[in-house]
Amino acid sequence: MTVAEVSRRESNEVAGGLQVRALSVSFGDRTVLDNFDLEVASGEVVVVMGPSGSGKSTLLRAIAGLNEIRSGRIVIDGIDLDGVPTHERQLGFVFQDLALFPHLSVGENIEYGLRRRHQGSAVRRERVAELLALIGMDGAERRSVSTLSGGEQQRIALARALAPRPRLMLLDEPLAALDVQRKIELAEELRRVITSTGVTAVHVTHDPDEAARIGDRTVYL
Repeated sequence: MTVAEVSRRESNEVAGGLQVRALSVSFGDRTVLDNFDLEVASGEVVVVMGPSGSGKSTLLRAIAGLNEIRSGRIVIDGIDLDGVPTHERQLGFVFQDLALFPHLSVGENIEYGLRRRHQGSAVRRERVAELLALIGMDGAERRSVSTLSGGEQQRIALARALAPRPRLMLLDEPLAALDVQRKIELAEELRRVITSTGVTAVHVTHDPDEAARIGDRTVYL
């Protein structure tokens, strides 16, 4: 399938970043992605837009190693991910269902990935404080996630994904459940946080206004 791309901002030549080459994914007899190509430059934010069922989430799950691919290559920062398990791909993932851990505090949620990488307590505390300042929630380390508003939960989910300094961020319609005004506010906040960290990101949505507010480029499925 040929991908039509519309440039919203000038992008740089790919140096590192993400390359998806001739990617095909099928479920039984149904082909969801067929010979799909995508390039995302290092530090670029690309939005993939399309209707429900077009393969947006399937693309992210394939990049993450959560869906088996029929054919094609996925390369991140020059590393071919063929045979690399999900936990070794160094990705940050924010789902529509934010999946915060209700039994953990805000700080414990954010540092979860750092604990899994056996980072020391001082490093974890410093990174949590840094990210809370970035998302405008200084001092919220000990709050229960049950006390957070929907917008605050979105910010904490983003901070948790960013904490281990991933090679690539994947965002699967994390704003879909919000009302229009809150979505506008958080789309702009999401872009600010992502671009301030310099992380490469792929965000999927069916909302053209959201795509325009978040992405450097929009790719249509």
